[in-house]
Amino acid sequence: MTEHTKTTNKFKVEQPVRHNLAVVEQTADKLKINEQLYQVLVNQGAALDLTLLAKKYDPYLDQYDFIVGDVSSDHLRLKGFYQAEAHLGIDKSQLAIVDYLTEYCNPGGGYFVLKLLNPIHTYQQRRRRPNHKWPSKRRSRPSGDWPFAAHKVHQNKIKPHSRVLKQEHSAHHAFVIKKRGNR
Repeated sequence: MTEHTKTTNKFKVEQPVRHNLAVVEQTADKLKINEQLYQVLVNQGAALDLTLLAKKYDPYLDQYDFIVGDVSSDHLRLKGFYQAEAHLGIDKSQLAIVDYLTEYCNPGGGYFVLKLLNPIHTYQQRRRRPNHKWPSKRRSRPSGDWPFAAHKVHQNKIKPHSRVLKQEHSAHHAFVIKKRGNR
């Protein structure tokens, strides 16, 4: 090995860009990324760097309603979240943004939250499946109108053509063994 290969850090080397750089423009609290208009909800610690965002932004993130970016050691990480109405998964919902920031981001590190203002995509309402069960009688009657039903308990009768072979009693159980007789 040469001296040069020992001292270089492979993580400091500029990584190749796998997609086109995003076109990012900022006006007041609005941000335009590749023809999509976002509102800057939070910019904690001045984490919003337009040149770094242009490098890291992937067109895959266009599908999300919220984009969260956190900075740690001069590296930007972007994650997308959907609106709560999307019904896709609790870890992809906007309700999980706070959990993501507390669990996965550097404590005290800078982060920003962007909200998509004019989404192209729409969410279909969930259709409920019809209940195919028979309606309960209990629901059809007002409370207090239930007559008591008389339940008869049938006792087992020892048939005349069977005979008792063995009767046993233990501490907890009693049983009778019977044998059918021939008719």
